[in-house]
Amino acid sequence: MKAGERADAALRTAHLLRIDSYMDIATIAMWTSSPRVDTMLGMVEASLRGGSPGGKDDELLAKLRALVREGREYLAGGDFSAAMGRMRVAHDLLSLHIIRSSGE
Repeated sequence: MKAGERADAALRTAHLLRIDSYMDIATIAMWTSSPRVDTMLGMVEASLRGGSPGGKDDELLAKLRALVREGREYLAGGDFSAAMGRMRVAHDLLSLHIIRSSGE
């Protein structure tokens, strides 16, 4: 792996870890019934806007956007279990992707 490739991998990983941290915060807000859960979910959605560095993770981001959007809709409709399920699947997909991409 060349120096530029390592820098690209580091940037991609940092970008995904930032999204991961927002997902952690939103999930905790959901579990604790925080009055700021909507704001936290909005932060997750905002972190998913746009493309990924180099476009290599754009397919993943599209999947995550859909899952987080569904989770937010289920939560607004009062279905906590379905909302949390969507968020957990999104978080797990992201975590597995980070693990896989760290070996590149």
